Amino acid sequence: MSNPDVPHVTCPDCGDPLVYVTTEISSGAFRTQAASMPQVPIHYYDCPACGTCWKLGQRLLPDPVRQILHDTSAEPPTSD
Repeated sequence: MSNPDVPHVTCPDCGDPLVYVTTEISSGAFRTQAASMPQVPIHYYDCPACGTCWKLGQRLLPDPVRQILHDTSAEPPTSD
């Protein structure tokens, strides 16, 4: 997926290029006042080399919610 408005960034963990996933417009806040806060684009990335998930608003940060979803969907089924 290529979007000219999305910054190209490298993974802070391994140095490989990150793969763009999607962009959402958000304040990044988890509270009721979020609607009155400035809205900024949040770009989401995955690193295929080391399997980490990242988000870029004002700075590149780990994305723990998407990482948990990524890790649980990648686990092989267990047999009991």
